[in-house]
Amino acid sequence: MCTAQWARPHTTAQELSTQRQVDKAHIPTDWLEDTSASQNCSMGCVEEPLRVNNSTLDKDQLQRDFDAVVVKFPVLDQYCPLRSQKRVCRPCPEGWEQRNSECYYFSTEDKNWNDSRSACLKQGADLVIIETEEEQDFIYKHTGEDVYWIGLSDSETEGTWLWVDGTPLQKDKTFWVTGEPDDYGGSEDCAAALRWRLGDGWVDFPCHRDWRSVCETDALPL
Repeated sequence: MCTAQWARPHTTAQELSTQRQVDKAHIPTDWLEDTSASQNCSMGCVEEPLRVNNSTLDKDQLQRDFDAVVVKFPVLDQYCPLRSQKRVCRPCPEGWEQRNSECYYFSTEDKNWNDSRSACLKQGADLVIIETEEEQDFIYKHTGEDVYWIGLSDSETEGTWLWVDGTPLQKDKTFWVTGEPDDYGGSEDCAAALRWRLGDGWVDFPCHRDWRSVCETDALPL
């Protein structure tokens, strides 16, 4: 009687190497899922700050736009008065004078320089910045012989004249009356425009003096 004897196969080094490669290929499914989730989380961690940053930027822009609207809102009825249940807009508020893309308001009340500026700001404007001779002539056509504050002062540093927007006065764009500014008495830090016998131009006065003023703001691009 013959009995078949099966010999245990001998595993070669090459076969072991092949088996290890197969084992590596058969990675458990749950491990793959965990790894995938981890990778997704990593991507999320990168994307989330970007979304937050973009949201922050959008919020900042919206806030700036909102602030701009708030500044103009108190004078909405002046630019766009409600008539027959419908708003009709115009380039400048009622009572203002238009020149090119700017609107000017010539006050009828006497106030000191700071109060005059505050009154302009409340209307969404500021004290006038005079940049050209044509603009200067336009202003004089509406001021008569009265004195009007303009948006120029050297309150911060004596002798350094700045406009209300912080820009320095350019020497080739000045309209001082001869001999001005003279800082008479050591306290004349604010400029006003006037017409008088010595000539038309700017004169420095103590800021506490009460004069009329000229406000300026952008015209609506209708």
